[in-house]
Amino acid sequence: MKSYISERPAPPNSSVAALGCFDGVHIGHAAVISTAVSIAKEKSAVSAVCTFDLPPKNFFAEGSAPAITLPPEKKRLTEKLGADLFLSIPFDESISSLSPEAFFKKFLIDELNAVHVVCGFNYTFGKDASGNVDVLSALCKEAGIGFTCIPPVELDGVAVSSSIIRKEIEAGNITLAEKYLGHTFSISGEVVDGKKLARRLGFPTINQAFPKSSVVPARGVYVTRVGIDDDCYFGITNVGVRPTVGRRSLSAETNIFDFGGDLYGKTVRVELLRFLRPEKAFPSVEALSNQVNSDIETAKEIIKEIK
Repeated sequence: MKSYISERPAPPNSSVAALGCFDGVHIGHAAVISTAVSIAKEKSAVSAVCTFDLPPKNFFAEGSAPAITLPPEKKRLTEKLGADLFLSIPFDESISSLSPEAFFKKFLIDELNAVHVVCGFNYTFGKDASGNVDVLSALCKEAGIGFTCIPPVELDGVAVSSSIIRKEIEAGNITLAEKYLGHTFSISGEVVDGKKLARRLGFPTINQAFPKSSVVPARGVYVTRVGIDDDCYFGITNVGVRPTVGRRSLSAETNIFDFGGDLYGKTVRVELLRFLRPEKAFPSVEALSNQVNSDIETAKEIIKEIK
């Protein structure tokens, strides 16, 4: 898959462009991207995902829409859907000031040589989000470009959206969030050095900080699956501040089952599979250790079901 998150290679000869923020790459987004991939194959064109690095709302009000997926994870998920090219646009002052017509020309005509455009029913673009699907349809018609608008995708009577998924993740409803996403929610980030208390207690862990721009799951303990290079392991992850030992910085701390390697400095993907219990302070380190042992046993029973 070709990707240009920052660099700009030569435009493709022709492309079918899927447009959207695609935060989470949920089942509604997948419908948009998969449609673009299908049309591109029919037209012998490149299927191109044209998106923003973060939800644009954050540019105007920082933290108003914490990202479910950062660009590397968004790229991985769109590649799984069969897209050929991934264009992630940093949303900044210059982009926010483009008129819908200028945005259309810059990215769909000049950057992507689009012959067909696919978007969701609520897609907006251009300064002050003044461009909508009607404006985009008219611009495509004027340029002789095909246009397809994907209607809302519903699951159990709910119109799936990134905002709904964000709320479910923040509430710890990981299983429901996974249904709406169509894939597991994951934490991807560099493994950083910790205080090594868990190691001294017999539960070696890896620590990952949450990027400022990312959504943070409800504090608590989760059953997780850990991707390390091409290998996969299971474990448990505590999202929180470790109140029993006085640690205050928020992080994800994962005990990986049956793994003993050194991961400091590596980027690791931790998929949240089940919510076990909320984070809480224990009266002693010994009580904490007993609870972790119990969590591990519960997690292993759940993993048997998942496998």
